[in-house]
Amino acid sequence: MDNLYSSRLHGFPNLSKGSASMETALTEQGVLSLLIVLGSSVSLVGLVFAFITYSLFSDLRNLSGTALMNLLAAMFMAQLLYVVGVGGIVDPELCISLAFSLQYVRLCVLCWLLIIVHHMYTQFNIHIHTLIPRPELSISKTFFGYSLFGWGFPAALLLFSVVLEYEDKSIDLLLKSTDKSIKHNCWFLDNNTFYVCYLIPSGICLLCTLWYMICAIIAVYRAVTIQLDRKVRSKMLKKRRMQIFLFFKITLIIYGVVTLGALYRLDDNEYTRISFHVTQGLQGIIVAMLVTCNCQVLKLYSKSIRVNRKKLPKMYGVDKKALDKSTSMQLLTWEPPPDIV
Repeated sequence: MDNLYSSRLHGFPNLSKGSASMETALTEQGVLSLLIVLGSSVSLVGLVFAFITYSLFSDLRNLSGTALMNLLAAMFMAQLLYVVGVGGIVDPELCISLAFSLQYVRLCVLCWLLIIVHHMYTQFNIHIHTLIPRPELSISKTFFGYSLFGWGFPAALLLFSVVLEYEDKSIDLLLKSTDKSIKHNCWFLDNNTFYVCYLIPSGICLLCTLWYMICAIIAVYRAVTIQLDRKVRSKMLKKRRMQIFLFFKITLIIYGVVTLGALYRLDDNEYTRISFHVTQGLQGIIVAMLVTCNCQVLKLYSKSIRVNRKKLPKMYGVDKKALDKSTSMQLLTWEPPPDIV
């Protein structure tokens, strides 16, 4: 019996009807959909792990880390909505809702990436004379402004997209159309809305991101030239160059997916389709690995492990030196001794 996920949402065939339905299901598109779902599932798990990592350590819960957590949350929602529409949506109303939602969260990802790069540039300008960052005093006010742009600006574009779609009557045509190519392509909106409310804002965000990144590079080299100590100069250059390179790689990945999506929307062929789906499915796990598998986060993990190792013997009343020299299995397992009756 067909359920909501198979019949209404994705239109998958009922495999209990016979071998003909089985052969129809095992097509090339079905194999691609399966690979996309597997890659997207790994991306979702990676994004959740990265979000939890930045939530655990207090050293990462500064303004930059909080903005990065919002970026990860927006990417998680985009990845989750993308998985919903992988098999193709037959219901036109669900298709329209998915297209609007995907456009909103994609723009949120681009806006939060711009916010992170802008904050990096401002921090490099403020701490131009020192390597140790000063405590940020007005985090709440600045984060409110960032949130207003990161979540509010895409919402304004979403409202404009709805108005533009209804004025062009594209929604009415989509609801009444029986063309399968329209029903099964729910990742993007109509041409006018796609250009005005997605491609143009994406291009503006890309230019602003690259501009602030170039300004950050100039600020770094200006700060390095005024340092008298050679070790401080080398350490500052290495640390800030790694940070710029990290966000540059994230920018390449995110905007690479945007470019492939635009090519897929404008020219739907086999190569653009496979390239877009594969990169869209794997971008989450790549970004999650970039932001968690770096020197700063790994140092925090190793520091927390060392602290826990030092605390465990004291918790059970065992001296650490005695633990190292002892051959007692009870002491080696760090288990508390039993009560004496």
